[in-house]
Amino acid sequence: MELKELRDEIDRIDDQIAELFEKRAAVAVDVAEYKRQHNMEIFQGGREEEVLRKSCGKISPELQDGAKLFFTTLMDISKCRQQQMLTEIKPFTVGNEISSPTVGAVTKGSYTADACRKFCGRDCRITYFQDFSAVFEAVENGEIDYGVIPIENSTAGDVSMTYNLMIKHKFYICRGTKIRINHVLAAKKGARLSDIKVAVSHEMALKQCSNYLEEMKFAVEEAGSTAKAAESVAAGNDKTVAAICSASCARLFGLDVLAEDIIDIKDNYTRFIMISRDLQVPDNASIVSLCLTVPHTAGSLYRLLTKFAYCGLNLCRIESKPMPDSLAYLKDDAFDFIFYLDFIGSIKEEKVLKLLTGLEHEMKFYRFLGNYEEL
Repeated sequence: MELKELRDEIDRIDDQIAELFEKRAAVAVDVAEYKRQHNMEIFQGGREEEVLRKSCGKISPELQDGAKLFFTTLMDISKCRQQQMLTEIKPFTVGNEISSPTVGAVTKGSYTADACRKFCGRDCRITYFQDFSAVFEAVENGEIDYGVIPIENSTAGDVSMTYNLMIKHKFYICRGTKIRINHVLAAKKGARLSDIKVAVSHEMALKQCSNYLEEMKFAVEEAGSTAKAAESVAAGNDKTVAAICSASCARLFGLDVLAEDIIDIKDNYTRFIMISRDLQVPDNASIVSLCLTVPHTAGSLYRLLTKFAYCGLNLCRIESKPMPDSLAYLKDDAFDFIFYLDFIGSIKEEKVLKLLTGLEHEMKFYRFLGNYEEL
């Protein structure tokens, strides 16, 4: 047969599949109505296994894996439709944005402080804490209205500490933004570049300047933040130690800038989130964040993503992290993960509310982290 004839044959088969798909979808609606009338769960595990066994049993061995994926996806589409039909909407309780808030950040002079001012204005009242854990605790305990935390960098990746704290504490994300990062090497007054033997900074800043540090053959030391690094250099008397920080931070602590623009990739940004104890959703909120676990089985992540695709929701970020010890009771084995998802949407949308309700019901671990806008 010629290629055109073969393609024409595929088209005829596709037409038959399309007709059968529509018939199956209509019957699935009847099934959903029956479940509604009899107060039945949408997911029926035994029924799914039965369908796969019968359907795949009729397929030749070399197509078994493909057939299982095909029929699983077909059933997932039906379940997504049934979920949108049957799920009762449970609106979120949303609080009001706080005017003239108190905002928590790490040490004065850090990039986090710059993010605070971008979120709440240059005159916002910033309370400084020793570390990010203390910021989370202050928000959770109501000591401050908002906390500002770095979550990821465009070149060095995520801030692992932040993810661990996100699982440990209860909070909501109410804003997001990106701050351009431009590091300098700063030291005590009178120090020369040739004097420097050690560079101290936050682990993320050290990663971002790794090429420069390797070229200069500096030893490195980690600090809690870039600002803490600058403060420690300013407080000491060792002119062989320099801090990696911002130019404004160097000025704040009276340090001399020995080298500028030392970051590996010039177009470098860190993403920050602003967190609150109670849920706040700005009028222009367009990003929904959540974290959850999926079953430790083949295809489970694919099936999760099908739910978003069915609703026409665009996932803009997906991150996986090893499950922390605090959630050890959820582990199936040593390699279980928690997934962090961001997607474009609003909890004002019915389809989003129904999807989130379904995820909360189905997943072993699930947490809604907020609906917010990126500034």
